[in-house]
Amino acid sequence: MKHARDTTDGTAKRGLAAAIARGTESGLDLRRAALRQLLPFGLTIGLVVFLWQRADGLDLDYIYASLKTVSPVQWFGAALFSAISFWALGKYDGVVHRLIGTGVSSKAAERAGITAIALSQTVGLGVISSAFVRWRMLPDLSLMQAMRISAIVAVSFLSAWAVVAALIGLTVPMTLPWAGWIAWTVLSSAVVFAVLSVMRPSFMAALHIPPLRAMGAFLALALIDTAAAGAALWMVLPDGCEVALLPLVAAYLLALGAGLISSSPGGMGAFELTLLALLPSLDAEPLLAAILAFRTIYYAVPALIAAAITIRGPLAKRREDVDQKEPRILPTKSAPNLPAHMTQIIAEAPRAEAGLLRHGRLSLLSSRNGVPAAMGASSGQSLLILSDPLTARVDHTALLLDLNKLATRSFLSPFLYKAGGRWAAAARRAGWQVLPIAREGWINPTGFTLDGSNKRQLRRKLRQADAAGLSLCEAGADLPLDEMQQIADDWRKVRGGERGFSMGKWHPDHLPHARVYLARRQECLVGFLTLHENAAEQALDLMRLRADAPDGTMHALLNFAITQARQAGCTRLSLAAVPLDEQSGEPWVFHHARLKLDQISGAAGLRQFKAAFAPRWETLYAAAPTRLALAFGALDVTREICRKLEIGILKRRS
Repeated sequence: MKHARDTTDGTAKRGLAAAIARGTESGLDLRRAALRQLLPFGLTIGLVVFLWQRADGLDLDYIYASLKTVSPVQWFGAALFSAISFWALGKYDGVVHRLIGTGVSSKAAERAGITAIALSQTVGLGVISSAFVRWRMLPDLSLMQAMRISAIVAVSFLSAWAVVAALIGLTVPMTLPWAGWIAWTVLSSAVVFAVLSVMRPSFMAALHIPPLRAMGAFLALALIDTAAAGAALWMVLPDGCEVALLPLVAAYLLALGAGLISSSPGGMGAFELTLLALLPSLDAEPLLAAILAFRTIYYAVPALIAAAITIRGPLAKRREDVDQKEPRILPTKSAPNLPAHMTQIIAEAPRAEAGLLRHGRLSLLSSRNGVPAAMGASSGQSLLILSDPLTARVDHTALLLDLNKLATRSFLSPFLYKAGGRWAAAARRAGWQVLPIAREGWINPTGFTLDGSNKRQLRRKLRQADAAGLSLCEAGADLPLDEMQQIADDWRKVRGGERGFSMGKWHPDHLPHARVYLARRQECLVGFLTLHENAAEQALDLMRLRADAPDGTMHALLNFAITQARQAGCTRLSLAAVPLDEQSGEPWVFHHARLKLDQISGAAGLRQFKAAFAPRWETLYAAAPTRLALAFGALDVTREICRKLEIGILKRRS
């Protein structure tokens, strides 16, 4: 008993120590974040002192008199432009929530974003203060999620602001040293970043580069936001302070950047000094009067309103905030962690290829009615939808609309990959671009024989396997995992890694859900074959051989699997797809993708291997709403398949 108590006490103490350590680490992170704000505060104090010293030479009465000349119409116009600017600011949050998939409705996200920015831009500590406001306004989010959203909004705005400022800098003549060189550098960097968003090299996979549509949304919102804010400042220019709108907006953009870099509350000090320096032809007093009016209408009033809203807290969820009838992306976990309803979906799908959901890369895509409709994955510029719908009774036209809406919500384009004839025909009727890309071979095991001249090569391969003394069997519960792992490791080393997305992937956790067939020679495992299986069909998945396996081993394994399928009453066994040969008029991107896939899959050998069984062939298609989306989809699918997947070494339980 004493030993048991000691063990329990030790476990409790270790748990308490771990909790304290986690709390201490979180506290340290917050303290570090707060300390990083000390420099901006110090800079702000220095700028305020500098401005105060300069104020000795200013005519304060002149500033006050200039401020009085701002008419009610000007105040109203500034308020209107400020409202437009804050509308755009709220949209930033809507874009970010859609990108990271928080599930928060767009309206709720935008309300929280406007409130957070209105308060944080005035009180300072931008990311931290705005995160706490977002956390308050969106109680379903954790503080860390709110921090992440605030950081993404800040980074995306700064990036978009830099591009907008560069474009304005090249449009409006400004007497700034190196202005043109800096602007072209920024724009060149933006182009490089856009190219990286399309190509997505593996060494940048951890950066989570947004798709081009999201970049365009951020850029458009930044342009609307800053132009409206600059127009609000222009509206409150007093009498005797004449300047055209475009030069003022250009000066405002640069002054805003100086304020952002200083990180002081409202950019105080840096904003004023920069604006005074960029508009030397204007008297300082009227310009400072305009800045005071602008800070009142754009900073002080929104901050007071935001403070009241934050104190009140979030509203009760409105009907439009609860997206009950919306298509959704439901991520899955790798087997064996699939829930029961997911297992049922795989079992009842028209295609056994639905078993790829167990690999963890594909997500379940539901229709607006909540019905599991398809499987796919977000990648690059595309929402990749693999194979046919997961239910036979589906309105293809309505499902295409749902998938298009689902993709658009994530700033992607839908891309059907390996779609069957009916699915592709529905896409063509909907005005999508459709292109044949592959052929799927299938046979009916109940009527399969080795007779006929078209199976001459198969009979020869089977004789070679028989002469080599191969022993074939269907594996039971006790799998030879060590031997299978060794064969899989050797295969992976030769080919540079496992492949992803639609291609078979070795992992021991997937084997209990598959039919597994083994080939031995003198008690040594020389190869194995696995099949997906559900109520509708069986489908070829993995084919793995030792380098010294006898010729004809895989032919013998597949022929044995067909025999077993016939005994089980299976009427359809898919040999999976092989890429088509070059098509006339195919886009260059598809030509490049086809050559790449031919190279990594050994397409020529696969065609010859599958043709030996004389299957029936069905054409499979790719489809997308536009030719550009079709090209992007081809790039994204190729990258997904070519991605090298690191598979851990099997750890046996003791």
